[in-house]
Amino acid sequence: MNCIITRIIFLGVFFLLSPAVVLHAAGEAAGQGKKADAAAQTTAKKTAAEGINHGPYLVNMTDSSVEIIWTTSMPCLSWVEIAPDDGTHFYAAERKQYFDSPYGQTRIGNFHRIRIDGLTAGTRYRYRIFSTEVLHQKYPQCHYGRTFSTKVYRADPPSFKTFNPSAKSVRFVMVNDIHQDAERMKALLSPAIGNVDFILLNGDMLNHIPSEDKIFEAFMDGLVKQTNSSIPIVFARGNHETRGDSSESFMKYFPTPTGKPYFSFKVGGVLFVVLDSGEDKPDSDIEYSNRANFDEFRQKQMQWLKTLVESPKFKSEKCKILICHIPPAWGKWHGSLHFRNLFSPLLSKKNFSLILSGHLHNEKDLLLEADKDGISIPNVVNGNMQAADVEISERKIDISFRNVKGEILNKRSFDIN
Repeated sequence: MNCIITRIIFLGVFFLLSPAVVLHAAGEAAGQGKKADAAAQTTAKKTAAEGINHGPYLVNMTDSSVEIIWTTSMPCLSWVEIAPDDGTHFYAAERKQYFDSPYGQTRIGNFHRIRIDGLTAGTRYRYRIFSTEVLHQKYPQCHYGRTFSTKVYRADPPSFKTFNPSAKSVRFVMVNDIHQDAERMKALLSPAIGNVDFILLNGDMLNHIPSEDKIFEAFMDGLVKQTNSSIPIVFARGNHETRGDSSESFMKYFPTPTGKPYFSFKVGGVLFVVLDSGEDKPDSDIEYSNRANFDEFRQKQMQWLKTLVESPKFKSEKCKILICHIPPAWGKWHGSLHFRNLFSPLLSKKNFSLILSGHLHNEKDLLLEADKDGISIPNVVNGNMQAADVEISERKIDISFRNVKGEILNKRSFDIN
């Protein structure tokens, strides 16, 4: 009897307590569900930020090759697929793949720079970039995760057109001294970018380079979006790109044919020579923290230019344009004086048709006449509130200067020597 009473009491207590237990369990499950939802949302946001986080963009364009650069937020194995611009869908056929494997082994990392060779001159190509995340790498195995790519299903893929050596004219747009004002840069470029061979960034696009990400945050992300990753970029380093904790990364993101910030390239019948005037103050200035060695840098550069201008290839070119951030015939600071003293003997022989510069932040374009301070070449100095739209034909150089509203402020013309 006592056993029966005990069981009844036990069952009664159990059923009385059960709702409380069930409710507690349900509440706990609901709390876990909310945490799971929050975690899922966080993961979704994180995933959206991962993958291809900067780029792609085009550098080192020639009549038969180009380099494509982008970055990912995690280590990836990457490649590029190329398709002719022939009206077919990108998915119509297997497309040739190009990898970053200069020594036979494909590189893995967050930075991706892939060179495409063997292209046809003056021809437009579509391209698509791919990056597959590497979850674990230990010889001899690699474990892979997700693959990220530019879209081609319901979107036009980015494209590029190789330079045409037979072109009768060359057109480009130049901006300089933007100093991280991405909106101003966008407004200045908008009227011209629909029909240019390349975009020239003539220095001081940033105040300094505190981190590699700052290059993109300051202006490159906006430029990539505005051009749909489809217009080659030529960057002439300014003195502000030599400053900052990550300034040594400049050449990584803007490589050149020489591997140095001074180089030459040809578009149509025009040879472009880009020089780097370095910093403007003496190397011992307190601002450089004993890290500046620009006097020696300019001397080595001068020897390179001397070799170039004495070469038969250089002498055979009719139109040659010199690009330099700081005007060679301007300034009384050490950097300018040292540059002028070194280079004026080479630039006094009228072996260039025109010099294009920036740096002065002038309200409108300036023209430093030929034969000023031993420089026998006219020097156009573009202002920082305007873009220079340059068109070079067989006999003439025409420049239109536009403000942020797209209004033409001035025009200049020069005969080709």
